[in-house]
Amino acid sequence: MENNVDINEEQNQPTQQDWFKASMIFAKTLGYMFNEDEGVVIDLNDLTKIEGQEDVNKVIVFKQANQVHIAPCEEDIAEGTFLKLGIDPNEDIEMNTEVVD
Repeated sequence: MENNVDINEEQNQPTQQDWFKASMIFAKTLGYMFNEDEGVVIDLNDLTKIEGQEDVNKVIVFKQANQVHIAPCEEDIAEGTFLKLGIDPNEDIEMNTEVVD
């Protein structure tokens, strides 16, 4: 199959809806890649900062309850590190991260 679409033509530029759908596809893909309570640390930059949370510099993208979540990471863990999450019984958030080798 050949792709004859010229991405430089204005009508072929991705829309905001296209970007949203692409992000949903990536989230679904991560859901298949991660096991339950597994995730990866991601550093944020100017392009990936979350509006209203500009002070967050690092997040954990993880699978829990069959959904992909993003939560701030306050621990000093290198970007790209895969984690197994634990639950602190006194908190409603993910705690006690364990680095997976």
